[in-house]
Amino acid sequence: MNTDFRTLSEIALRDRILAGDQDAARWLFEEHFDALYEFAHYRLGGERAQAEDVVQDTFVVALESLSSFDGRSSLHTWLCGIAKNKVRALRRKRRPAPLADVLDEADDEIDAVLARVSSEPLPDWALERKETRELVGATLSSLPPDYRRALVAKYVSGRSVAQIAQDVGRSEKAAESLLTRARAAFGEVFELLARKRGGEA
Repeated sequence: MNTDFRTLSEIALRDRILAGDQDAARWLFEEHFDALYEFAHYRLGGERAQAEDVVQDTFVVALESLSSFDGRSSLHTWLCGIAKNKVRALRRKRRPAPLADVLDEADDEIDAVLARVSSEPLPDWALERKETRELVGATLSSLPPDYRRALVAKYVSGRSVAQIAQDVGRSEKAAESLLTRARAAFGEVFELLARKRGGEA
């Protein structure tokens, strides 16, 4: 019988992987790959090959040290912490791009934003302005995978709440709640990064 890993707690998922469940390990990789790639991509100034290396190295370290994951943070945050160390090691070897500087300086504040998400409107104008696309991408890269996918599905792919609910295996009410939290997180992180990039932090 196939397991729906989305229904497991992160500690239960950890235990399954530690017990040798390859399907659970594969799900962890597939669930977090895109978000970690974007996380590394913007922090490395758009260097695709290096971003891919960071993601691979992150998962190697994560699987080797998975027993240390205690659930006090989310798996996404824990994985991003590993990726952050890998990115910083690479960036010490060269001068980073300005946006990479901004992201690096804002990481702790981004974590704080995500911890206190409240209902705020998504700045729709931001998604339409060509000059802000890079900042939008950097913002999305800082969000948890479920937030990122929900926003992309809604505002990029144009999917309805009902379709998103079906995609994520949740009720429409739960999908709408997810979108509300995702919009609020996007709005706060986007504003934070835009302010820092403009030197107003």
